[in-house]
Amino acid sequence: MRGLNDPSKVGEVKNFLNKNKVNLVALLETRVKQHNSSRILKKFGTNCSWVDNYVCSPRGRIWIGWLHNDISLQVIDRVEYGIHCLVNSKNGKFTAQITVVYGLHTVEDRVPMWRYLEVLANAMTGPCCVIGDFNAVLTSADRSNGNPVTLRETKDFEQLLDNTDLVEVKSSGCFYSWRNKGEGERRIESRIDWCLGNSDWHTFYTDAWVEYMVPGLSDHSPLILRSEVDTRQGSRPFKFFNYMADHTDFDKVVNEGWDFSIQGCAMYRLWNKLKHVKTGLKKLHAKDFAKLESRIEQLRQDLDDTQLALVDNNTDITLQRKEKDLLGSLKKF
Repeated sequence: MRGLNDPSKVGEVKNFLNKNKVNLVALLETRVKQHNSSRILKKFGTNCSWVDNYVCSPRGRIWIGWLHNDISLQVIDRVEYGIHCLVNSKNGKFTAQITVVYGLHTVEDRVPMWRYLEVLANAMTGPCCVIGDFNAVLTSADRSNGNPVTLRETKDFEQLLDNTDLVEVKSSGCFYSWRNKGEGERRIESRIDWCLGNSDWHTFYTDAWVEYMVPGLSDHSPLILRSEVDTRQGSRPFKFFNYMADHTDFDKVVNEGWDFSIQGCAMYRLWNKLKHVKTGLKKLHAKDFAKLESRIEQLRQDLDDTQLALVDNNTDITLQRKEKDLLGSLKKF
């Protein structure tokens, strides 16, 4: 947040949480002194419970809030750079260990965080997720402008991924999660906010994904971790969408399902082959076509923004080409 003492930021956070129906939130770098925290937290209402890491970090670097009617949260550990907790939804459809992290500002200061996460990840069982501001890039593509990414900056992050089963959760939206909001070549952008899940997380919550939102008043993109596990009632009915037939892997998926060896009468074999084809097509849909509604809405918004920019600069070739690409994508989806 780069400070939550500003009333306008509190208002923006409340609006963001309500608009996106968030029931668990982590606010980082609040810069609120502990004796002022209760005054600000009251503004979020009585339905929200909070924990923090003031005991480890006087600057109030991490606050976690949750709607106690929907969520139960148990803090397992608190350190200067993270809060590790067990989260359960009260409808019984979601349970996971979630670690919220805030990476300190130098490579040397972040070393204890990497070692802590490595030990934690290798000790945890069941679905586990690590999310937050790592203050670290992973590859050279994760920074635009500014100093080139060096091996010294990335080696600890790479080692964490090599030594654990943590893998980045699939994402959409803005690629860069932080920007200095400079002009021209002085504008530096980096991908330093991440969401990682262990193998159990990716097995249990296959539909989970992270949306990197536009930053608003902050210099960081809010990350929204979404999943259908809390709202889905029973299994979703299978629907075949015509556009899947044009996918390059469509024939392969159908052939693999149909070639599955089944013993039994003709009708039983037919039923099971169709079932295997359906399973393959559902995986294909989840891989390349999931969340179409939100993707279409994003395309509409991007098109609106581009066309508004063209009003003031109608000869800009880059904007003209972007409009053409967005029109094509919107029509396609």
